Amino acid sequence: MADAIPDVIWMPNNNFFANRDGLRAQYVILHGTAGGSSAQNIASYFASTQGTNNPVSSHYVIGQDGTIVQCVAEANGAWANGLYTNGHAAFWDTTVNPNNITVSIEHVKPATDNSDQLTSVQQTASFQLINAICDRWQIPKHDADASGGITGHFSIDPVNRSHCPGPYPWDALWSYLSSQEEQVVINLQNAVVKSFFTASANNRWLCQRTGMLIGGAILDFYCRFGGDGLCGLTYLGLPLTNEVPITTHAGTVYQRFERGFLAYDPNHVVDSPPGAGPVYCMHINASAPAAFFSRVSAES
Repeated sequence: MADAIPDVIWMPNNNFFANRDGLRAQYVILHGTAGGSSAQNIASYFASTQGTNNPVSSHYVIGQDGTIVQCVAEANGAWANGLYTNGHAAFWDTTVNPNNITVSIEHVKPATDNSDQLTSVQQTASFQLINAICDRWQIPKHDADASGGITGHFSIDPVNRSHCPGPYPWDALWSYLSSQEEQVVINLQNAVVKSFFTASANNRWLCQRTGMLIGGAILDFYCRFGGDGLCGLTYLGLPLTNEVPITTHAGTVYQRFERGFLAYDPNHVVDSPPGAGPVYCMHINASAPAAFFSRVSAES
């Protein structure tokens, strides 16, 4: 079972490519900050560049104390990777903006040449975060190639960023990620799952008990959620509705299950759970609008 991700601090800014211009994350890119003292300070710097001639950002920043700050939702492209330069890795498609197909992680390194080694807690946070991102976006957990994967900024811009991220424990990362592959992912080959669901059109699952469908990103989340037992079937139960549009936010939907609600909200306009991908468990508490839950009850 994959490790839980440490708490993430949300310090957003507007330096991003909205909805990745229709593309999808295929790579995780590791960076070193070449200066700075904390993840919060780096995130504040990113925010200060909004509206300037040189705006910058990253999806995440990991401090030497293990603190993780998120600045850009994973559904959007962060302004972290610049442009391709001569000598870039051969697998990159230079007709595509690299920011729109990558999730970027900065590691705080006070030395301006990025020569700092990661601290032990920084390494742990980095490994866990990378693993979670790869699971969310189905990014291959190996050294990057044409199929996707994980690499450093140096592979995009060897002219200006040959020392980015600087020293990084790559061998330890591959070993850690390999150990996490034991995480459970359910499918229709499982006899218990098959007793509740059958395959339907457009790669959806039809629940034989409730007649409701699960598909797309919500189905992917359902198949992995929890990482043990029977994932979504164990922890969320059966679908009680199909996808229902959230009328106040175009392009978003929710779906009700026996034990909770999932939202498909790739731009995090309904809620902003730190570290979440395009699908997340909805935040339900006493302050939620009564009208919303009245609508949920009526529509289900």
